[in-house]
Amino acid sequence: MRTNPLDVPKVECLGLLSDDDGYVWQFCLQDSHLCPAVRLESLVIMASPAASSDGAFCSATAGYIFHGKNHHRNMFKPNRFFGFLHGVFLVFWPVVIWLVLTVAGVPMQAQVAKADQAAGNDKDTITFGNGDTLTGKVGKVVYGNVSFHSDELGDLTIPLTKLKAIHTTTAFAAGSNTERLTKKNVAEQVPVGKIALENETLSVMLPQGQVREFPAKDLKFMLDEPAYRRELHNQSDFLYGWYGTATLGASVVKSTNSAQTYTGTVGLVRAIPTIAGLPAGSKTILNLSGTYGLAKAPEIVSGGNVFQTASVTKTDILHGDLEYDKFFTPMVFGLVSGSADHNFGNGLELQQAYGAGLGWAILRSPQNDLAVRASLQYEQQQFYNGITSGLGTPTENLVSASIGETWSRTFPHSIRFNEYLTLNPTFNVVKAYSGVAGAGFVFPVYKNLNFSVTTTDNYLGDPPEGFLRNTFQFTTGVTYTLK
Repeated sequence: MRTNPLDVPKVECLGLLSDDDGYVWQFCLQDSHLCPAVRLESLVIMASPAASSDGAFCSATAGYIFHGKNHHRNMFKPNRFFGFLHGVFLVFWPVVIWLVLTVAGVPMQAQVAKADQAAGNDKDTITFGNGDTLTGKVGKVVYGNVSFHSDELGDLTIPLTKLKAIHTTTAFAAGSNTERLTKKNVAEQVPVGKIALENETLSVMLPQGQVREFPAKDLKFMLDEPAYRRELHNQSDFLYGWYGTATLGASVVKSTNSAQTYTGTVGLVRAIPTIAGLPAGSKTILNLSGTYGLAKAPEIVSGGNVFQTASVTKTDILHGDLEYDKFFTPMVFGLVSGSADHNFGNGLELQQAYGAGLGWAILRSPQNDLAVRASLQYEQQQFYNGITSGLGTPTENLVSASIGETWSRTFPHSIRFNEYLTLNPTFNVVKAYSGVAGAGFVFPVYKNLNFSVTTTDNYLGDPPEGFLRNTFQFTTGVTYTLK
């Protein structure tokens, strides 16, 4: 007999049997004595009234062994209590989790509902002349076109003249063609607020409750407030505002004679602000170009006659320039610049120049941009030595000027014409003058892909003996527009 009521007997289960009524019975040995059979019902333990030799009952389920006497189950015994908790947990844990998720989901659903409601209320609307209305988000209005993101149709560009009404839920800055904007008066002259365009009149609801109005036909630009602040105060990183083109061309011939030519150019411009109509701030111009070619002709002898002598022709031209302009007025700007050139055809190993000067923006619009500039610069020319004749032009340090102009014109159907001319007269060595000129057309093909035709002429006043002064290039290629 056990004197300690908490002393759990040693129980060894022998196996399970089922009867004709579908009940499952478990047979065990307790302290080497056979226990009465135990019927298992779900998670509830049913013990037979037969007693073991020591008057105790054996029962077990789900791996837990319980010990009781005379049908009175002592739930305060450690093993029986934990078994009860285990059974309750198995039955009720899905209910508990469901309650937790339900209670936690109430505020989340409320937040989602509020967000959906706010999103629904934060929709801009545009109305066409025929009365059709689209909801979405107004992006900007520049050059007479409205950028609009529709919930149903995606990104759209719509002529302002096609719209009868515009209503925005956020603040925009609206500029008029009748106002002459400068850096000093732009903050006062450009109103910022929610926009309502109706009856050919644009109204700007100012935060103070006032309303500024002007005819819709005089609208020069309309930018959302963050973009306006970024453009006006130049609060942007260095990667913002770049646009330009990249062109590639190639020609490969393989036969008795072989030839290969590769060309590539990259032209990038970063004008801040990016929207015409705001006071000019700064402009960064980067140009890179290169041409490499190699043609080989073997000696051809047939019947004792020489039809062709062996020859190798090489083309190697590289150019790069960088210019930064800072506008003092809408038309006058100061500039600093640097350039580097390499041209095997002129015998020029390296020409580098660094200068500063002034410029004048005669025309400044996306369709027509014309500027002239002049600067004083330090220039150095390094030529190939060891020419066949044994003569070589020495390295020359020069004081020079740079006088040039650039013109860009966009024609109907987005056909673009680009032209530039730069002359570099020298003062201490007059014969070392140089110049470059170029022109080309870019024809749109598909989206950002274009076809380009360009010509370039480099001129060098004092090439080494045996080299020509001019290098003329005519190139065609595929151009990709970077926006």
